[in-house]
Amino acid sequence: MSSSKNPTSSSKLPYIPSEIWIQIFPKLPAKTLLRFRCVCKSWRSIIDNPDFVHLHFQHSQINSENNMSNKLLLTLEGMGHYGNEGCVLTVCDAQTLAKIDRIARIHSDRYRILGSCSGLLLVERSNYRSTCHHELRLWNPCIRKLLILPTCPLRSYLNDDTTWYVLGFAPHTQDYKVVKFAFDKYQDSGNVYIAVYTLSNQQWTIRNDPLTVPILDNYYRCRLFDSVSTAVFFRGAVHWLGIIDNLTHAFTHLASFDFDHEKITFLELPFTCEEKGTLRFLFFLRGSLAVFSISEVTSSIWMLDLDNQKRPWTLWFSGKSTLDGYKAFELCSANLEKARLVSLSPEKEAKERMIKVFYCESDGGYLVCGNKAYNIASGKVQPFKRYMSSHLKLETYSESLVLSNAYGARDLRSFS
Repeated sequence: MSSSKNPTSSSKLPYIPSEIWIQIFPKLPAKTLLRFRCVCKSWRSIIDNPDFVHLHFQHSQINSENNMSNKLLLTLEGMGHYGNEGCVLTVCDAQTLAKIDRIARIHSDRYRILGSCSGLLLVERSNYRSTCHHELRLWNPCIRKLLILPTCPLRSYLNDDTTWYVLGFAPHTQDYKVVKFAFDKYQDSGNVYIAVYTLSNQQWTIRNDPLTVPILDNYYRCRLFDSVSTAVFFRGAVHWLGIIDNLTHAFTHLASFDFDHEKITFLELPFTCEEKGTLRFLFFLRGSLAVFSISEVTSSIWMLDLDNQKRPWTLWFSGKSTLDGYKAFELCSANLEKARLVSLSPEKEAKERMIKVFYCESDGGYLVCGNKAYNIASGKVQPFKRYMSSHLKLETYSESLVLSNAYGARDLRSFS
């Protein structure tokens, strides 16, 4: 009697140890990994591990840096005349702003991006019918997940315009954090109180060591946070441009908040004698932080080396600017004089008008500024062809698995 092979045994897949899958999975898209979570418990435990989530993001960042021609941006466009009729969240090509994918269309209310880090967006939702109703959310556009944050117990005794938020990642604890700064004036100076929300335990903690800052003008304002909405996360800290020691309208220092130590530090900017009305923007340039400075006459770019304490700034570019170029960037900065003329809150004006800029390598190098592209060498401004709302925010698009399996995250598309 001849023996026959068992068909089921011959069709079984060979055993592959988990160490091999850990090397394969980081190279896959986030959406593919979400489907793989449903295959077996072993795969789910690998993909849900916080260390793997961080490893996958690092791998996607390396791929993005090595392929600058395919750089992607997120666009959040407000609908309606004042942006009060909801928003559209899309993924676009950085060179043309042509739409590649629509994440969600959310009707009613108003949404504002407060910060971004590792594929996450910190978004404020407010009801335009009620000025006192604000809600913080974390969005992961790649996997279309959102998390509504609990109300922060720290409040400013002045108004909502004297509170600011940043989002970042603490490398030591591998935890995402949202930080709230609340300013209250006291005689000739003021205190900035700090509260920290950690994603792992989903709780706010109020720190007992407020930062004392000078009051710089008759409006009793803290100019340190004028551009915090354009902050950039880099090497465990979030960085933004601010004013801490004079009455000029130009930024004087780079402010940094370290998420591991939860402390603010300051670094003086390298500019000395620049023309009146000079505008300054912080952005990423070839794996480092850089500051772009432009007036009606000249423009320059300074690169930052955080490891060089004696001479941290290096002049990377210097040349002539154009009036069209200057006006394009002026529309993306907080016009504080205009705020005073129309009796608006200067802090609110700064929050609403500051827009991030992004660097692209092609065509000799240019900066994406709102719905326009500025050629660094020639100073020419080229508007993008597609129509774009005036209520437009841009952020870098990154693949991330954060919020994929825990924290009670909800489907972002359910709000569309």
